[in-house]
Amino acid sequence: MVQTCSAYGCKNRYHKDKDVSFHKFPLARPDVCDKWVSAMRRNNFKPTKYSNICSQHFTTDCFKRECNNRVLKESAVPSLFTFNLSIKVSCSQLSNAVSIILIAEEPDTCSDTQAVCCDHNYTAEDSPQQKKRLEQLEEQLQRVRKKLKTMQQKCRRQERQLKRLKAGGETNRGRRKAEQGEGAYIILPRHYFNLNLSKL
Repeated sequence: MVQTCSAYGCKNRYHKDKDVSFHKFPLARPDVCDKWVSAMRRNNFKPTKYSNICSQHFTTDCFKRECNNRVLKESAVPSLFTFNLSIKVSCSQLSNAVSIILIAEEPDTCSDTQAVCCDHNYTAEDSPQQKKRLEQLEEQLQRVRKKLKTMQQKCRRQERQLKRLKAGGETNRGRRKAEQGEGAYIILPRHYFNLNLSKL
């Protein structure tokens, strides 16, 4: 059986040309074995006699030299891991997006808005609870976006209606001035009427 690394996301496999060693779980020492499992942060992982962790997950001080061979110390515990934090980042960004939209939607009641929060204590592997929580946040974000879009459309309609009312008011004032001008007359001074008819 080809030796592989049990660490999450590690693709190392035994190859004679690679300077990577593989170390079995210390099943005979439960206290140390539990530390290994805890450091890996894998849900429901139970090591067997075939389980290994490669040397890339141990620091240099975890090894010692015996007869020109590199040997793992009995008290050594793996500590170098690269965990998948994609769900944590997505949840955080989604929460921020929901909060921003809620503030833009109701600026006067932002103090009453409950913030959407995420539990950041995630392990390396996805759990059903995390996936369900992410789906709930996505649904909530979609609802908020639809509501915001409806409010924006309503605001644009009101702006167009206001412009039409303003334009109608200007037209009515112009019409009234024109109507007043049609019925106007001029009062002439009296001497315009004292004409000498004999000179005509």
